[in-house]
Amino acid sequence: MIKKIVIDPRYYQLFVQVSLLVGGVFLLQLPVHWDHLVFTVLAALFTQWAFCQYYQLPLNILSTFNTSLSILLLLHAEHGVWLAIAAVVAIASKFLLRFDQRHLFNPSNIGIVVSLLFFDQVWVAPAQWGHGLWLFLLLAGLLLIPLVGLKAMLSSLSFLISYIILTFLRAIWLGDPFTIPVHELQNGALLLFSFFMLSDPMTTPSHPIARLLFGVLVAVVSVILLWVYYLPNAFLYALACCAISVIPLNRLFQHPRFLWKSPRIFN
Repeated sequence: MIKKIVIDPRYYQLFVQVSLLVGGVFLLQLPVHWDHLVFTVLAALFTQWAFCQYYQLPLNILSTFNTSLSILLLLHAEHGVWLAIAAVVAIASKFLLRFDQRHLFNPSNIGIVVSLLFFDQVWVAPAQWGHGLWLFLLLAGLLLIPLVGLKAMLSSLSFLISYIILTFLRAIWLGDPFTIPVHELQNGALLLFSFFMLSDPMTTPSHPIARLLFGVLVAVVSVILLWVYYLPNAFLYALACCAISVIPLNRLFQHPRFLWKSPRIFN
C-alpha cells in the first residue's frame, strides 16, 4: 500500500516565495532589507489577528504569510512602513470588501495597487529577477498545475496564453522583430502575477469556463492599459479593475464556491 502524502498548495507557494526572496537577496543582491521584511510580515499578521479577534474567526496564518511575501516580492519602497501599509490594506480587504461570502479583490493585488496609486514612495521593478530566476519562476509556476489541478489554474493559463498571443500580434502589426516581444515577456513580475496571484481560487470565478473567460479579460484589459495608456505593470491594475466581473461570471456560470477544506492528496 502506498502511503498518502498530503500537500497544501499554499505551503508550496510559501516555499517558492521564500526561495525567491533568498535567491534574490543572495544571488541578485536585490534591495530587500530586513526591516522591510519585519514591517510587512508583522503588519499582515497583526491585521489578520485583529480582524479574526473581532469576527471571532480562527487565525489563518498561512494565507497571511502568502499575502505578505507576495507584496515583498513585487513591491519596493523607500521605507518598510510603506510596505506595511500595503500589507494592512491587503489583509483588511479580505474582511471589509466582500460580496456573497467571497473576497472582492485579491488581497496582495489590491494592497499593491492602492499603494502604487496613492504613494510615490513605492514602485514595482518587473525585470529585477534576471534570466536565471525568470526560468525558476516559470518552472515553479508550471509545477502548480499538477499540484492544484488544471481547473484551478485556468485563469492563470488563459491569461498568460492570451497575453503572449496579443504581445506577438502587436509585434507583427508594428513590424517588430520577435526578439522584442520575447524580451518583454521575460518579466519576473508577470510570472509571479500569473501563477501565484491570478491563481487564487478565492478571488477568481468558480466555474472552469468562467475562469477561462476571466483570464482572457484580464489579459485584454492589461494590454489596453499598457499600450493605450502606457501604464507600467498594467496587469496588476487590470486584475483590480476586473475583480468586479467575477460577480456576473459566477451568476452566469453556476458552480459550487471554492472552500479551503482540505489539501490535495496524492496516492
